[in-house]
Amino acid sequence: MRKAVAVLVVTAVAVVLLAGYDTHPPRTLNANSALRAKAEKRVAQPAPAPRPGTKSATGPLILTPFSAIQVKATLTRGKLTGVETISLTGDGPHTRALNARAEPILRAEALRSASADIDVVSGATYTSESWRESLEAAIAAARKAGRP
Repeated sequence: MRKAVAVLVVTAVAVVLLAGYDTHPPRTLNANSALRAKAEKRVAQPAPAPRPGTKSATGPLILTPFSAIQVKATLTRGKLTGVETISLTGDGPHTRALNARAEPILRAEALRSASADIDVVSGATYTSESWRESLEAAIAAARKAGRP
């Protein structure tokens, strides 16, 4: 009987500990990993003079469990002609690597389709959905700014 009670207590403790275990993406990055994010160098350039019929707007800052994302859209005569990622942060090397891989794909697809109607990048679902949400809002804001 004592053995059964001891086994039951040990099992209950193990279940509680396992249920409370919290997993996180890796906080350190293997130097040989394919997920290594490349360092970005952004040089501030003066904004070109806007062309007639060109409107720009910035979407809201969208927060995910892992990132903060904000996108700016430029429309020329109502068509999406420019997309700029204003903010794209990550809470660790793994997230930053995923974001660095997904952002150019999202931007290229948005420009190709001339809209925010784009697919998510595999492996970067939160980033893709949030990036698209900020872009949709930026497009709507730019269209609204163009109305009298």
